[in-house]
Amino acid sequence: MKQTMQMKTPHLYAIKVLDKLPGFFKPRRYLYHCVRCKWSFVVNDGRRGALRPIAEEGTTLTRDEVVARASTFAAGPCPAMRKVTAAHLHLNGSNGSNGHVPAHAENPGPSQQPLR
Repeated sequence: MKQTMQMKTPHLYAIKVLDKLPGFFKPRRYLYHCVRCKWSFVVNDGRRGALRPIAEEGTTLTRDEVVARASTFAAGPCPAMRKVTAAHLHLNGSNGSNGHVPAHAENPGPSQQPLR
């Protein structure tokens, strides 16, 4: 269930067109900024298809953090939505949405009584 919830929570990007690098046949660069979690990525930085995560407020990212952020670029999960999803699952838990335990949880299956 958690994996399904995370798959449905991609980043929500605001895209800004950046300057083109000097030279012939250089791709145009784009800045992708997630409005939920505030992560930023530069696409086509140096060569076509290159992706570079950018740290907030000029701090540097570790190699592991760069890899982790880059892996969420296309399909998510967005960290901001992961927190919302975790809170939602915590509130509902294994109970029903109204807090009651479903009837099938108390009785796991039909009773095995012999037929007469």
